[in-house]
Amino acid sequence: MRVQGKFWGGLGVLCVLVLLSTQQLMAQNMELSTADRLRMLYATQLTFTDHGDPVIRLGLMEGQDAIEFTPDQDIRVLPGGETGAVIELPANKKYTIKVSDKKAGKYKHWVVVDRLPIAQRKRKSEIQKSWTSRGYLVEPFEVGGLFAVKGKVFDSRVILFAVGGNEDLKSARKIQRKLQDKYGIEGGIHSELVEHPGAMLTLTGAGVDATIYHRDILQISAMPGNEEAIRYKVPGIKKNYSSGTETRTYTGSLIFAPDRDGSLVLINSLGAEKALKGTVPAEIYASSPQQALRAQAIAARNEIFSAIGVRNLADPYMLRADVYDQVYKGVGAEDSRTSKAVVATRGQVMFYGDQIVEAFYSSNAGGFTENNENVWDMEARPYLRGKADAPDKEIPKKFRDGISTEELEDFLDHGFAAHSREASVSSSKYFRWTKDVKISAANKWLKNAGYKVGKIKNFKVLERGVSGRVVRLEVEGSKGRAVVERELNVRRLFGGLKSGLFVMTQHKDSRGYVNSVSFKGAGFGHGVGMCQTGAVGMAESGAKATDILEHYYSGIEVRTLY
Repeated sequence: MRVQGKFWGGLGVLCVLVLLSTQQLMAQNMELSTADRLRMLYATQLTFTDHGDPVIRLGLMEGQDAIEFTPDQDIRVLPGGETGAVIELPANKKYTIKVSDKKAGKYKHWVVVDRLPIAQRKRKSEIQKSWTSRGYLVEPFEVGGLFAVKGKVFDSRVILFAVGGNEDLKSARKIQRKLQDKYGIEGGIHSELVEHPGAMLTLTGAGVDATIYHRDILQISAMPGNEEAIRYKVPGIKKNYSSGTETRTYTGSLIFAPDRDGSLVLINSLGAEKALKGTVPAEIYASSPQQALRAQAIAARNEIFSAIGVRNLADPYMLRADVYDQVYKGVGAEDSRTSKAVVATRGQVMFYGDQIVEAFYSSNAGGFTENNENVWDMEARPYLRGKADAPDKEIPKKFRDGISTEELEDFLDHGFAAHSREASVSSSKYFRWTKDVKISAANKWLKNAGYKVGKIKNFKVLERGVSGRVVRLEVEGSKGRAVVERELNVRRLFGGLKSGLFVMTQHKDSRGYVNSVSFKGAGFGHGVGMCQTGAVGMAESGAKATDILEHYYSGIEVRTLY
């Protein structure tokens, strides 16, 4: 670490640079080497704030040559971490971190084709054999861990089954797309870190006569005790649901490090509860009833802890702050109503036995949720079972145990009082929907997926899930046939339908070829786990947060982890 220049001379602000001798540091076991700190950044261990909240690291930006931030309070630059040297810099200055001397990391990239809770490890060989029969050699990876929080243990361990092992990420992505199109797999890329990336980081400040150099990692923190009071304005953050960038405001600590290519990544390190306050408003209407907000807060907390040690293992952050994990918009997105829900459910998570629940949720289930294995090619989760989504007295008898093909038209036309129909939020309009799709959408998807069926003559539903969602569909063409597997791929086939819960009418030309398809459907999203619109409907009818969660996630228990 080098500090160059004067400490903003003439501004009348005191800068303290604390330097301890090597002997002092070794004797007090205070300072870690940069290599040690880099390894810790990639580790899956949990640390805690002074309030007892688990600290999480969220990736905000990556792939940058420079990143700016402006703090509203004086900051500490900690080249050696919390126990090392301290450089104090003034508030309300625009600081810039740049990278140079970049070195890309080395990785092996695997395509995840299935996941198995550690408690079901006996089924490992069965899954491997099923993929061997498809012509793929599958490698198992045990990820996650057993974590102890205030004497309570939670288990996030899962076995990932993956194929590939490519050094080139593009090649792995190509395999991933092929398997998604052919089998409807849910899993993403599991990257193994072989060698850390590296870079020289340089910090400068506008109007600050100081330049700080450090290799591989720089941490910016508030003065002690102000970790949740400080605000950093950061421009250039990508918008989540539209193009362009925006300025967002964050708290906690900022960590700068090289990303996989050696470019700059910005990480926000803060307590889980504070992070949730900036996450929950992005996942549900803040105007929803408090009990629905509390259910969403618990589900979002589950998403954090079920991911630790499982995702992003080759990156210096635990979770991405975007749609690939959970959207976190910082303190500027906080809403008093959702913050109240986070505080009221502090530390509460869902368990199935000792296993952390993977809390899938979607916007509107259309009156019946779906089994997870019907939507994605993944092992069945006992807590993700499809069920009628209405008060017992409102569920017509014929729809209680599932929606058969013969009952589907009646189900779609039936106006029973499902939770997602009765909710007073705009997403209730997706309880039922219609759409017309030109055949060009299906032709495009089939071409990209590598199917050569010629001109399409007919679509035939081969299999539906418990909710009536299409999970296998045959395409008959002038040059051959193709079978589209899993609900997600069926939706993609037709240009992105709101759900796979539909009936369709095919329109053909004079030669018998399909030129368009009309759909009558229900719901918005995959329908697995919690229906967010239904959660609002349940809360409006008097249900508590735990009632909502126990309805949508079978056999779970809500426990206070910390």
